[in-house]
Amino acid sequence: MIRELLTTAAMTGVALGAAPCAAAGYDGDVPGMNYQASLGAPCDNYQSFIFGRGTSGQAEACHFPPQNQFPAPTTGYWVISYPLYGVQQAGAKCPGPQSAAQSDRGLPMLCLGAQGWQEGWFTGAGFFPPSG
Repeated sequence: MIRELLTTAAMTGVALGAAPCAAAGYDGDVPGMNYQASLGAPCDNYQSFIFGRGTSGQAEACHFPPQNQFPAPTTGYWVISYPLYGVQQAGAKCPGPQSAAQSDRGLPMLCLGAQGWQEGWFTGAGFFPPSG
């Protein structure tokens, strides 16, 4: 009886301990998601497959800092992302402003109203489509 109780308790402890490490899927998650994102922490995937989730489940994006800013511009950093809507096609209808998605090429996309989903980045200086 005691052995069964200890075995059950040990298995429960292992299951609970492993749960936070598992990559929980959320609606809108995209291929290449980083489930160890942490707001303000450095990241290096700021050109493609930029999305991640923090421990709270908040969608985050790896952004490259503006010039002459900290951290040094050789490293990106995690910031809060608009809600994610999965993988989308350029020009497809989108739900509205402040919505993010990913293209099938792994590039970030934003909802630009009547223009639909468009590849690019939004910063305080405006919207920037990918070069090339």
